[in-house]
Amino acid sequence: MDNLTASLPLMLKQLRLGTMVQQWNALGKKAIKEQWSPQQYLSELCHIELATRDDKRLQRLLKDAKLPVGKSLGSFDFNLVEGVSKHLVADLINQPRWLKLGGNILLFGASGLGKTHIASSIGYGLVEQGHHVKFIAASAIVQQLQQAKQHLRLQDELLKLDKYSLLIVDDIGYVRKTEQETSVLFELIAHRYERHSMIITSNTSFDQWDELFDGSTMTIAAIDRLVHHATIIHCEGESYRRKAALSKGN
Repeated sequence: MDNLTASLPLMLKQLRLGTMVQQWNALGKKAIKEQWSPQQYLSELCHIELATRDDKRLQRLLKDAKLPVGKSLGSFDFNLVEGVSKHLVADLINQPRWLKLGGNILLFGASGLGKTHIASSIGYGLVEQGHHVKFIAASAIVQQLQQAKQHLRLQDELLKLDKYSLLIVDDIGYVRKTEQETSVLFELIAHRYERHSMIITSNTSFDQWDELFDGSTMTIAAIDRLVHHATIIHCEGESYRRKAALSKGN
């Protein structure tokens, strides 16, 4: 092995090409055995490096997103719920122009109809495309923002959430109606309006949202911002969870 070849692992390491460091020698032996051209060898080595980086980035995005395990598009049975189709959800994933425009998706329906699963499946699909997504329960995000407000850093906390092109806020109907909670929830909606997207799931319809916000003026203002650029989905039918369990039993 000549001096240049001997120093190759160090140079690759300095260039932060970690996968190449691990693969160059074994792949080189394969290239010699199969009589690859130098260009073919280099191309394959670069391909392995890029594929590994893409996979690591995807794993980082998935870890950060904290999406519910197993709730992907392929595992949802659309035959069990009315008001939403696989085609619609697939379009929202594969044609994410709404995401670039700061559009929202609002999922309504009674408990057990699969709203969280549908929202998560959109999240998984967008993460696979490289988008930054965050899934969080409405009660948790409200508590997080309340604590920030108490420490006079609410704006900083809202700005931190700007890194996520999609924020999935699950079960907004379970937020308790207090001035502190509803005010920070409104601040979140107002802050992301026409800038970054949200998916909100709710077991209460708009006409019941006066129970979420303190006063009709704030309720109207929140709804107005959410629906301005929104896809609204109403899930209907019997409990998806119960029907899915019964279908597995059969």
